[in-house]
Amino acid sequence: MPRNPKYPLAPLREHRDRKVEAAMAELGGAVRTREGADEAKRAAERERLAAEARAGAVRANEAARLARGELRAGDLAHGQAWEYGARSQIAELADAEGRAAERLTAARAAEGAARRELAQKKADLDVVAKDQGRFDDKVRRTRDAAEEEAAEEVFLAGHVAQAVRGRLA
Repeated sequence: MPRNPKYPLAPLREHRDRKVEAAMAELGGAVRTREGADEAKRAAERERLAAEARAGAVRANEAARLARGELRAGDLAHGQAWEYGARSQIAELADAEGRAAERLTAARAAEGAARRELAQKKADLDVVAKDQGRFDDKVRRTRDAAEEEAAEEVFLAGHVAQAVRGRLA
């Protein structure tokens, strides 16, 4: 019985398997980067909102003190300087949040590109895998046909031998 032939594109299949594994690793890195960028954006947003809330609470407190007549002119000047500093800090936090949003957008784009690359690599692998399936199926059918033919020859040889023995007897 002849041995099973080896699939001729096996090295290509192995190469494409490695490419899929590499693309999966790259996608994993891109997902982790995007998750980190997403968390950084949320943290920047929380920090900005907290600064705005603190500034709002101080403003409300100062407005209440002004309404009660507890503030002097020096306190008002001091409050104005504080307001300038608070707005500057909030603007810096908003800029940081904007930069974090830009990094998140870039990370999402990189993740999308990694997903597309993985899909392409999987499609390339699938072409070879399907071809190998057809090859294996053809080999199996050829082997089955050869086995069936051999069995038929044995069967016919037995009948011919029996017929010859019957005539000789």
